[in-house]
Amino acid sequence: MEVPTRIILVDNDYGVVSALKTGLERKGFSVSSFTSPLEALSNFEVEKYDLALLDIDMPEMDGLRLAQELLRIDNRLRICFLTAYGSRFEESYREKFPGFESYCYLEKPITIAQIVDAIHNAVAR
Repeated sequence: MEVPTRIILVDNDYGVVSALKTGLERKGFSVSSFTSPLEALSNFEVEKYDLALLDIDMPEMDGLRLAQELLRIDNRLRICFLTAYGSRFEESYREKFPGFESYCYLEKPITIAQIVDAIHNAVAR
């Protein structure tokens, strides 16, 4: 039996977190979810997660900063960003953080099936 991919999900919108957590768990993933980036960071442990699914626009700490902090703790973590900004975000992100690679950029709104495909691709890299 394959071990489910372990995901840390962070989005400040409770409705988004609830829907994504439920949908991903139904697909066999193990999901720890947070609506606070600071709480997610304080609960993060080395090798506990395979992938982080992070919203970009959050009030306490944006997803980019959170990704950097998580990678300082566990540099093997795969990162997928959720954004409503599409390709504009990816371009500005690459300018601000040269050399930092994300495994995927997912544009909201998005379906569970699209997220599952992206996760499989990111983990396979």
